Amino acid sequence: MKFTWFQNKLTFVIIPEANGSVVRLKLSRAALWCAASLMLLLFGTTCILSVRSLHSTVSVSLKSVEMKGRTAQLEQDLHRKNAAIEQLQNDIYALSKQAAEVRSQMERMKRLEQDLHKLAPGSVERRKAGGQPVSAAVSAGAGGMGGEAFPVTEEQTHELAAATGARYTALHTEIKELASRLGQTKRQLQEKQERRQRTPDIWPTLSKVITSPYGYRKDPFTKKLSFHRGIDIAGKLGDPVYAVASGVVHSVAYDKLHGHNVVIEHDQGLRTWYMHLNSTQVSRGDKVDKGQAIGQLGTTGRSTGPHLHYEVMLSGKSTDPAPYMPSNNRKKERNK
Repeated sequence: MKFTWFQNKLTFVIIPEANGSVVRLKLSRAALWCAASLMLLLFGTTCILSVRSLHSTVSVSLKSVEMKGRTAQLEQDLHRKNAAIEQLQNDIYALSKQAAEVRSQMERMKRLEQDLHKLAPGSVERRKAGGQPVSAAVSAGAGGMGGEAFPVTEEQTHELAAATGARYTALHTEIKELASRLGQTKRQLQEKQERRQRTPDIWPTLSKVITSPYGYRKDPFTKKLSFHRGIDIAGKLGDPVYAVASGVVHSVAYDKLHGHNVVIEHDQGLRTWYMHLNSTQVSRGDKVDKGQAIGQLGTTGRSTGPHLHYEVMLSGKSTDPAPYMPSNNRKKERNK
């Protein structure tokens, strides 16, 4: 029965336009079934292939989107890394500039320290006696290093750079303050040295033999009590006579009482007077240094023999020269 159903034929009539002939097609049910099955198979195959192609296309698109996302993430990571490297470079550059400034400050400090040592040489010996600095002692030690290595993170690197910059800034401030203090100390030492140069504190002659002190005495000519306004220092004829302090020559003169004499003006109304010179070798207005020869010891004027009458005047009045003599010689002089 079923087999007979497949053998039955179906007639298809194709009617063309008015003048065309009618076309009849006779096909068995089996042929039609095969054709329909074939068409369905082709359609199904096409659909499967289309689905697979669409799936492949979607997969490729998804992978492309994923790759683009990964690429964007990598680009962001790379940008952050580049920014971090650039920031580190800027930090290092800033530190290098600060280090250069510190080195420059330290060089100035060293030159200033040398100037201070010249003004106060004793500080060099005291510094040497104090021992080696701790930092130098540590660096000079011979030893090894070791330990586990822990990589430094980017955050730690930034923290280190910031801490180093803060230390450099603090050090720079301290150096400026120290330089200011040392500069003030230098000025004070210079002023002190200048005052010392202008203050009498040395012997005016090679000889240290005092034949007549300051104060009351019997006059060597009249034998009567008189007041001696200076000290007489014995010496050899022609011995050099020195300025006891730096200053300006106030006068160079000669008279029957004082002989050849020189007056030097120093500081704060202080003058020194050198009498009975054999000759002088300075002129009025000359600037003289402490220890500079201003003439030769002699016996001109009212004198009994070769000696120097040395007189100190403060605000126009004669004063005892003893406080202006070297302290290590005063005791010997008084004992004589």
